[in-house]
Amino acid sequence: MTNEQRKPDCDPTGFFDADIRVGRVLSVEEFPEARKPAYKLKADFGPVGILQTSAQITNYRPEDLKDRLVIGVVNLGRKRIAGFTSEFLVLGSYDADGLVHLLSPEDSATPGDVIG
Repeated sequence: MTNEQRKPDCDPTGFFDADIRVGRVLSVEEFPEARKPAYKLKADFGPVGILQTSAQITNYRPEDLKDRLVIGVVNLGRKRIAGFTSEFLVLGSYDADGLVHLLSPEDSATPGDVIG
C-alpha cells in the first residue's frame, strides 16, 4: 500500500478491541535469525508487564531506541518469529521509501497508559 491509497472503511469495533498502550523500551538486540533485518525489543508496559517483540526498525540505532517511549498493541496474541516469541506490535508510520517512523507519545506519558 502506498501513502496515496486509502484502505476501505471497516467496522470500528475491531479497532476498539485493540489494547494500545505506551511502553518504554528496556533493551534492544540484533536479530540475525529473522528473514528481514530486525531487532528484538523488550518494553515495559506498566501494569501489563514487560513484553518482547521483533521489529523491522533497523533504520534506528539500538542506543536511540533504549529508554524511548513507544506505542504498542499488547493483545494480539503471541507469534513465533524465527524461534522468538513476539508479544506485542510496535506501531509506526511508513514513509515513501518504506522506512518505519515510530509513533511516540509526549514525554509526560507513563508506561501502561492506554491509547484511545
